Amino acid sequence: MKSAAERSQKAKSASEQRPSWRRQACLDAAGGKPLMFVDGHDDAIMGVAEVRGEPRVVYNIEAIVHELMRRDGMDREGALEFFEYNIVGARIGKRAPVFLTTLS
Repeated sequence: MKSAAERSQKAKSASEQRPSWRRQACLDAAGGKPLMFVDGHDDAIMGVAEVRGEPRVVYNIEAIVHELMRRDGMDREGALEFFEYNIVGARIGKRAPVFLTTLS
């Protein structure tokens, strides 16, 4: 008989292997064309945009920054610096995501 911790870990592993509903919606919208995602930030996905005929995943910058602050204990300045260097700076090329600043 498996312990609750073992069942929880198995469920977590299975859910990590399935794309989130947002990621899956992007894959469906792209119609089989390859997309580039930012791992760990599916909740910040806003949709798909077409840039020069290629689909790209669109992310909400503020949602990513808030998640970095919450999850990793960063202050806002550190989260923005991490975002710019490690997320934006690491994703280049024709399939790179689009990062959107929303207006309030």
